[in-house]
Amino acid sequence: SITQQRVWRGRGPVWLLVAAACTAGCQDAGLEHRLEDFHGRVSHVLEVDSHPVQIRPVPAYPRRRLRRVAAPELRLSPGEALRFRGCLGRELGERNSILGQVMQPSIRLAYETRVAAALQDCAPETAADQALLERIRQVKARSLQVAGYDLLFASEEVESFLGVAARPASMDELRQGLIGTQALSDLAALVRRGGEGEVLTPAELAAALRRLRESRQAAGLIRTARLFEAQLAAIAATIHQRLDARALCLQPRPTPKARVAETVFYKFYVQQIQPDLGVVQRALAALERALDQALAATTTEPTGALVAYVDAVHSVHHQLLEASRAHARAWQRLLGQCGRMPDRSDSESGT
Repeated sequence: SITQQRVWRGRGPVWLLVAAACTAGCQDAGLEHRLEDFHGRVSHVLEVDSHPVQIRPVPAYPRRRLRRVAAPELRLSPGEALRFRGCLGRELGERNSILGQVMQPSIRLAYETRVAAALQDCAPETAADQALLERIRQVKARSLQVAGYDLLFASEEVESFLGVAARPASMDELRQGLIGTQALSDLAALVRRGGEGEVLTPAELAAALRRLRESRQAAGLIRTARLFEAQLAAIAATIHQRLDARALCLQPRPTPKARVAETVFYKFYVQQIQPDLGVVQRALAALERALDQALAATTTEPTGALVAYVDAVHSVHHQLLEASRAHARAWQRLLGQCGRMPDRSDSESGT
């Protein structure tokens, strides 16, 4: 803001009081405050106004109707159903019951894995029975894949985990790890095993869904990543703004102001912010892997809206990496001009 810029551009006791207050309280302040503080210090030492910070929006998880895939219907006449009552009687009766018509995604997937297993025990007696059995197997094979897809992308628990978050995730939350990311990965593994012929139980599916329900939202992680990206890009622009206007060092030797800038870089970025940036990047990479595993867990073709969402999450990580590299290049330009080129390990976050 204009007020913040005047504080950082100011001289004398006012700035010293602000700096002292920040020194006392920055450790307890949130990530947003620490990033703003670092940006303000860079602006102050370079004697330029802070570049505006522009935070990109968080990708929105698509509405359910844009994610859903229609399951194939199996229509059997009473006579056709009777021909396989010995191997499918219980499953067909369960599906046609009132409760069977409104199965929760986890119950439905467990049911479809039981049907797939039961179909292996069916022994047709005639060629007509064999043809009918093949038709049933083809339809139920597709139903099994759609049920897995539905659980992974249309269940309330996954929707809650990937849905909109009101605030960025705190660094304490991210250091502990988002249990929902691992839960989504575990759920994808269960769905894949079910598609390969393993009979799944509602209890084991419910356990993974419960962990998703208890997890902090993935969108909070993405908001934190967006905050890092915006501030790092703005700080890089602030540095280039100064260097484009006038050099910080006329000779490849550090001036007193260059030494202060170097101190700000190492004390506030390398020691305080860069470790948190690495945490965010690793958390994003884990979320990307879990989403990719979920997409690959079934043969069902995802909707365009869902593919666009997953691509957007990948873009968030890519854009954060680009902002981090642009920030590193800006500092390399500044300190290199003064004969104090930082090491690559100090200027880029390792992930």
